[in-house]
Amino acid sequence: MKQTNKLLQKEFSLKFPLSAIDRKTIVLLTGFILLLTCTITGCGSNGQQQSTLPVTEPIPIENPAQEEPAQEESRQETQNQSVPEQPDMEQPSQAEDNQSQISPSTQSVPEKVEAETETVAPSPDVSSSSPSYLGTWEITSSTFGAYSAMSEEDCSALVGTRFEYFKDYAIYDDQHRLDSPQYFESTQTADDFSSIYQGTSLETLGIFKDSIQVVAIENAGGIGDTFYIKDENTLIIPWDGVFFEVQRVSSDS
Repeated sequence: MKQTNKLLQKEFSLKFPLSAIDRKTIVLLTGFILLLTCTITGCGSNGQQQSTLPVTEPIPIENPAQEEPAQEESRQETQNQSVPEQPDMEQPSQAEDNQSQISPSTQSVPEKVEAETETVAPSPDVSSSSPSYLGTWEITSSTFGAYSAMSEEDCSALVGTRFEYFKDYAIYDDQHRLDSPQYFESTQTADDFSSIYQGTSLETLGIFKDSIQVVAIENAGGIGDTFYIKDENTLIIPWDGVFFEVQRVSSDS
C-alpha cells in the first residue's frame, strides 16, 4: 500500500505541479469564501438567536364589561373633584323663616307663664298670715288665783283697760308703748300652768284643754307683757295672782 501511495503522489505531482505560493493563495481564497458564506448565510446564528430570545408572559385580556364600571367611577370622581360644590343659598332664608316662626312662640311662652302665675297665685290673706292675737283688746272680767296680791277694788278699777298688740307697736300697762315688738310664742301643758301659778288650773279659767298657747313680748315689763290665748276672741292676762279676761275690740285688719 505504501508503494502505491507514493506512485500516486508522484503521478499527481507530475500532472499538477504547484508552487508554494499558489498553495497559500488557494488557502486564503478558500478561507475568504468561507467567511463570505458565513456572513451571507449566518452560519447557524439564527438558531442561537432564537434560543436566546426571552420568554414573554401572555398578556391577559381584560373583560370590557368589567372595565366600563371602573371607568365610569373614575369619570364621576374626576367630575366631582373638578366641579366645586356650590353653597346652598336657600338655607339661610329657611333658617331665618324658622327663627321667625319660633321666636313669637318663645316670646309668648313667658307671657303665658306669667299670666298663669298671676291667675294661680292666691291673693294675700291678712287674717291667715297674721297671728290671731294681733289687734285691740279690753279687760272685761277677772278671776282670782290660789294666791293673789290684789283686792277686788283694784281688779274692778282695771276693767275697761285696753291693750294693743300689732306688728309695728304694742301698748300695755297703762299706756306703755313699745315699738317693733318681738312676740315669742310657746305652748304650756296644763300641769306646767298649774305648777307656775301655784295650783291654779286651766279649768278654773274655763279652759278645758291639755295645753295652752302663751305669748311673751320681749323687753316689756308690766301688765299685759304676757298673755294666754283662750280662743280667737279671748285672751287671759295674768298679773299679781289675778287672771284678767280680755275681749277683742278690733283685729289687725
